[in-house]
Amino acid sequence: MKTVCMVDNSVRPHSPFWAEHGLSFWIESGGEAILFDTGASGSVLIHNLGLAGLSLRNLQGLALSHSHPDHTGGLPAVLEPWEAMPTYAHPDLFRPRYSRANGEMQSKWLPMSTEGLKHKAELHLSEAPQAIIEGVWTTGEITDRPGPEGRSAQHFVRTGEDWVPDPYRFGDRVAHCPAGTTLELQ
Repeated sequence: MKTVCMVDNSVRPHSPFWAEHGLSFWIESGGEAILFDTGASGSVLIHNLGLAGLSLRNLQGLALSHSHPDHTGGLPAVLEPWEAMPTYAHPDLFRPRYSRANGEMQSKWLPMSTEGLKHKAELHLSEAPQAIIEGVWTTGEITDRPGPEGRSAQHFVRTGEDWVPDPYRFGDRVAHCPAGTTLELQ
């Protein structure tokens, strides 16, 4: 199995890779490849894929940890060449999310409309683990987290008329590494 960090908050000094607040990994296993998250923008992701010699056309699937824009901002660029990209996520993917900034709630979720995503993606939404390619599965919903979650006190969802903390019902805990870093597991 091979994992290449395509987007992260940092890059190595003097690296030609670009960094941005976001996350994306290219994962290969059994001769197939998926993308885990898409970073915050298509421009950084596409630039870094090109430097790594990787093509979106070689993907067999896409996994989304959650719908915040630093993990889904590159969705339009990733899905653009596809008619039905197999896409794996939690059913909560389409729940609108917000961030409080300067006392106001601002939308903080998918960069595409629900209909646009449904048109370009073959959606596999499940709370249970799902096989994506040989040796690569989603975790399914993660609810009990004894360690730090990376949760922001400024992220919310609506429940009826009330604002409640974003439950982060997705598997969004992964190790960060500089963009362009390759990890190979035997």
